[in-house]
Amino acid sequence: MTALTLAVAETRLILRNRTVLVTAAVLPIAMAIAVGRSNLGAVSESGGSLAAVQLGMLLLFGVLMPITMTLAARRQQRYLKRLRSSPASTASIVAGLAGPLVLIVAVQAVIVFAVMAWLGNAGPEHPELLVLAFANGAVTSVALGFLTASFTKSPEAAQITVIPATLVFMVGLFLGLAPIDGARSVLAAAVPGASLTELTRLAWDGSPDGYAAAVRPLVLSTIVAVAAALLAARLFRWQPRA
Repeated sequence: MTALTLAVAETRLILRNRTVLVTAAVLPIAMAIAVGRSNLGAVSESGGSLAAVQLGMLLLFGVLMPITMTLAARRQQRYLKRLRSSPASTASIVAGLAGPLVLIVAVQAVIVFAVMAWLGNAGPEHPELLVLAFANGAVTSVALGFLTASFTKSPEAAQITVIPATLVFMVGLFLGLAPIDGARSVLAAAVPGASLTELTRLAWDGSPDGYAAAVRPLVLSTIVAVAAALLAARLFRWQPRA
């Protein structure tokens, strides 16, 4: 069983589940519109801050939340147990389960950023860094979703258990927007979402230092993504919780 086969099957299941479908397809765009029309969109001196918050909201409401609900539901149905005992590798299972949600958010991000560029008459200075920021953010969001699902007994419980990860991710987003110097900046950058925000801002606005300015947030966001993935791999449960 390949990741593509699992992704196709997962897409069909998502389309049948109104709660997950609305959370993954409608809520992120609604939040993106709300952020764009908020004071942040009105007073932001550059498009980078707005782009960073937009990307964060898309990942939060389009990946982290629905993947937590999806995993809790599939585990309760013993679908994950059957997948785990199949010839499919762990990487294929994870890619098949998370791939459709990440693809939906990728399309949403392209639409949102295209509208931003059109309205602001300026696109990102470094689109390639924006792609890297999305990739890091997607891995982090999926990992946090798996981690949260480790402590979630049912899809209904996911509405509560997802709150801590959501708050941490949102705090990270706004830490990335705040100018913090010294040793505290390293601690702030370790919060999921913080380095992602900084990297997105640099990707959109650019920097006098060029690519050199992006090295630190790129490395730190990658470290956070890998650490979250390793922790999720260690704690995630494939069988229903007792």
